[in-house]
Amino acid sequence: MVEGEQVLGRFTIGERIGGGGHGTVHRAWDERLCRWVAVKAVEGEASERVFREAHAAARLNHPGIVTLYELGRQGGCAYLVSELVEGQNLRELAAAGALADREVAELGADLCSALAHAHAAGVIHRDLKPDNVLVRARRGHFAREPANRALLADFGIASLDDGPPLTATGQVVGTLSYMSPEQAAGETAGAPSDVYSLALTLYEMWAGHN
Repeated sequence: MVEGEQVLGRFTIGERIGGGGHGTVHRAWDERLCRWVAVKAVEGEASERVFREAHAAARLNHPGIVTLYELGRQGGCAYLVSELVEGQNLRELAAAGALADREVAELGADLCSALAHAHAAGVIHRDLKPDNVLVRARRGHFAREPANRALLADFGIASLDDGPPLTATGQVVGTLSYMSPEQAAGETAGAPSDVYSLALTLYEMWAGHN
């Protein structure tokens, strides 16, 4: 994606705000609804994960989970349009300075609530780590803070309780340093696996190391 390009007939691409091996994320302007959004673009075989991510996100409606707006293809590329979270991911926030114990506890409570909602909907994240947690910037002393500052993002390798498997039995997916033992062994990852990954994430925020 390049700045000024329009995708899916209504989203004008702005600056790049993230990305990695599975695609790029840009800020974009929704010409129809006049609001800023985040657009994730993925090409090639990895685009299948965008559709898996969308199917997982479409099941979820929680203030602690990034809201999905639209999904589509254009020119051989898959696009996922979602809520734009103004802030940083949890790793960036921690790197900027030590998090107070109270703040880690508050963010952890947000994530526990979001994860419980996802699990109740039959969605297992499978890649919970600081990079996949977005934290809204504080609004200031006189502004009301949102109900949830921490939001779960990136359900690209999520498993669905009634969907086809995205990976073969024995195949390891996720980020090794945040995996539960059963997930690292290539076994089926369930809700306890996500809880284990969340515990490692919060421990790292408290201790400063994994």
